[in-house]
Amino acid sequence: MTRYLIYTSIIAGAGALAFGLVAAMHVSSAVTVLLAGLVWIVLFARRLFRYSGLLFAVFNVISLACLWAGVSPVLTLAGVIFSLLAWDLTRFFQRLQMTNSTQDAGKAERAHFMRLALVVGLSLLGYFAAARIHVTLTFGSAAVLALLGVWGISALVYRLRSHE
Repeated sequence: MTRYLIYTSIIAGAGALAFGLVAAMHVSSAVTVLLAGLVWIVLFARRLFRYSGLLFAVFNVISLACLWAGVSPVLTLAGVIFSLLAWDLTRFFQRLQMTNSTQDAGKAERAHFMRLALVVGLSLLGYFAAARIHVTLTFGSAAVLALLGVWGISALVYRLRSHE
């Protein structure tokens, strides 16, 4: 199941960025993005997992360049989220290969998918909330909110890791 989700994430991320680039009239860049997605799929199929971090970074840079090129922020966000999913699932798949029991692997997959759904859902909620809500803040209040956000995310990560 994880393997198919990795392929789906890579295809969806590259497809979202390529679609946005075609819509913004950057066809040659869209072909480059699709080729980068194809390279990621080939490297994963050949079990060269160590390159997934590099390709994740490449897709994030491409997403940033897409924003500068006038691509829809929703499509660039999709590119980032799907590349994050592909990178995370690749690392998880690598660890899952060391499991001897298929029952334990199934439990681990379900637990990991639930955590991923939580992270992706909160990310999308945060994006859409930030796009809709406009608040004027002073520097001090923004700094306090940033510290609270960092504390909250670190507490969430600590809890998720303690339940593994």
